[in-house]
Order: sequence, then C-alpha cells, then structure tokens
Amino acid sequence: MTRVRTAAAAGAALLLGGLLLTGCGIKPTGVIESGDAAKVVFPDPHTKGTVYFVTSDGRLFPVPEREQPAESPVSVLMRLLIGPLDKEKAAGLETRVPAPADRKPPFGLSSSIVSEETMEVRLPFAVAGLSETARRQLVCTAASVDPRYAVVLRGPDTSAAPAHCNLGN
Repeated sequence: MTRVRTAAAAGAALLLGGLLLTGCGIKPTGVIESGDAAKVVFPDPHTKGTVYFVTSDGRLFPVPEREQPAESPVSVLMRLLIGPLDKEKAAGLETRVPAPADRKPPFGLSSSIVSEETMEVRLPFAVAGLSETARRQLVCTAASVDPRYAVVLRGPDTSAAPAHCNLGN
C-alpha cells in the first residue's frame, strides 16, 4: 500500500511539475513604452499660496505657487480665477469657480482681515449659487496664505458663513 501511495505521489509531482513548466500560455512581448511616470507635487507646509483645482471626480487638488509665492489671498485667488494652465488641464484638473465678468486682474477681488479669526474675501460674482466644491476651492485657496483665519466669501448678492479649509471629500 505504501508503494502505491509513493507511486501516486511521484506521478502527481511529475504531472504538476510538467504543468508548471509549460507556463500559462501568455506569449512574451517586448517592452512597451507608455510615457513618463505621473508627477504629483504636494505643497510644502511652509509654502505660502496654493491654488486648489478640482480633479474629474470632484476632489480638491493642491497646486503650489512656486514661481510666484502668494503675498496675499488676492494674489493666489487671481491665479484660481485665471483657471488651470495647459499643463494642469492635461493632468485632468479643472475648476468649479465661475469665470469673472471682468477679464483683467485683479478681477474685482479684494480681501481684508475683519477680526483676529476671520478674513473676508470680496468676489466679483454671486456667492449664493456656488457649489460646495467651488466654495471649498475659494476658501482653501484664500486660506493657504494664512490658514489661521476662517474665510468669509462675500459676493454682490450675499456672504457665506466663515469657513476653514476642509480638504476632506
């Protein structure tokens, strides 16, 4: 009986070994070029001025202003209102913020500190009809210059309650 078991085990090992050596039937191919690896730049915590654009699935995506660090919320918000550049569009970034009617910077933007905790940003378009994503883009972009402040968005129609940048989705 042990001889039969040993022979059966040896036969099974040969059969299994033969199957492993034959492979899975996929033919080998050469190297297929697919371009450079994706590059994602996360802002340094000390970077002043980060524009928040939106990915196609609605998540905020930070684009640090490296060449021209923002000195005020207005300067970084102007960059947001200009919209994504060609390279940012190619990466799939967009904006949900409406384009201002005045196409010349500063687009009718202004900002001021109204209390120890609050910054007000005056916008050239109505605030009441903004989507939640657009509001988050504006608040996070303005707050990137100095995140200790809550941001009040004020349009010609109304103003929104003070908000802090919330990057949760």
